Order: sequence, then structure tokens, then C-alpha cells
Amino acid sequence: MIIISALATVFGVAFFWFWGAIPAGIALGINPILVALTVWLSYLVGVAVVVVVGEPIRVRLMARFAAKGNDSPQNPIRRVWDRFGLIGLSLLAPITLGSQIGTALGLSLGVHPRRLILAWRSALLPGPSP
Repeated sequence: MIIISALATVFGVAFFWFWGAIPAGIALGINPILVALTVWLSYLVGVAVVVVVGEPIRVRLMARFAAKGNDSPQNPIRRVWDRFGLIGLSLLAPITLGSQIGTALGLSLGVHPRRLILAWRSALLPGPSP
């Protein structure tokens, strides 16, 4: 029962702070492989929550403000997106912005929700890419 509460703690910390969850889990005496799996699962749940909640919000906002949008090629976010794309976002966001903010950014740039979830899975788990 103690291991379940420790894993729940690691899951909760990893949902918001990737780098703090790993040492916290090891300090709680959990096997490092189990800590890594819990952190990975927490990040995927965070991405899924943002996709499920954020996609309808994005659709409504785009319908309302599409005419006022500034999609200039000189926009710094657009230039980075054009150069590195989804793979760059999925590799950099976990260590810079966090998965939730990176997912919201991906949604705002028009990435399909399924592609976002698959990209986060492949960025956080080694193996063949989708």
C-alpha cells in the first residue's frame, strides 16, 4: 500500500514537473524503472487531458478569431514551427515548457490531436516512431 501512495505522489509531481518527479521517486525508494514508467504515463495522461479539453476550445476560438489571426511567416513561433515541426516540439517541450503547454501550443498551431499523442509517446519512449 505504501508503494501505491508513493507512485501516486510521483504521478502527481510528474504531471506538472518532469524533472522533479524522477528524484522524488528515487528518494521515496521506488525502483528507478518503475519511476520512469510512472513519469512517462503521467506525461501521456497530461497530454491526453489537454487534447481532450483543448481541441474543442481551439475550434471555438479559431471560429471566432480566425479573421483576426496573425499567421505571418515573420512570426517567431511560426518560423520555429516551420523549421522543426512536431518532432522538435515533442522533443523540446518536456524539458522546457512542459507537456501540457507544449500540447496546447501544438493544438494552437493546428496539429491533429492524434498526431500530438503519438508524437509525445514516441518522444518520451524509445522505439520505432509512428
